[in-house]
Amino acid sequence: MPHCSEAWDAIARYIYAGLQGGSIMKGWMKKENEMIACCSDGTRPVIFKIERMDEEE
Repeated sequence: MPHCSEAWDAIARYIYAGLQGGSIMKGWMKKENEMIACCSDGTRPVIFKIERMDEEE
């Protein structure tokens, strides 16, 4: 299924940071493993909640 390249551009940096185990938005969100991002389409904005889910050891 095709995806919107503008939406991917808006969230890719947070996805890659989370995949590497990094803090997605430390200091900006209550939980450092979460981020709220929005695509740049002003007429049909889409809001994304991105959450890194750590595995229990």
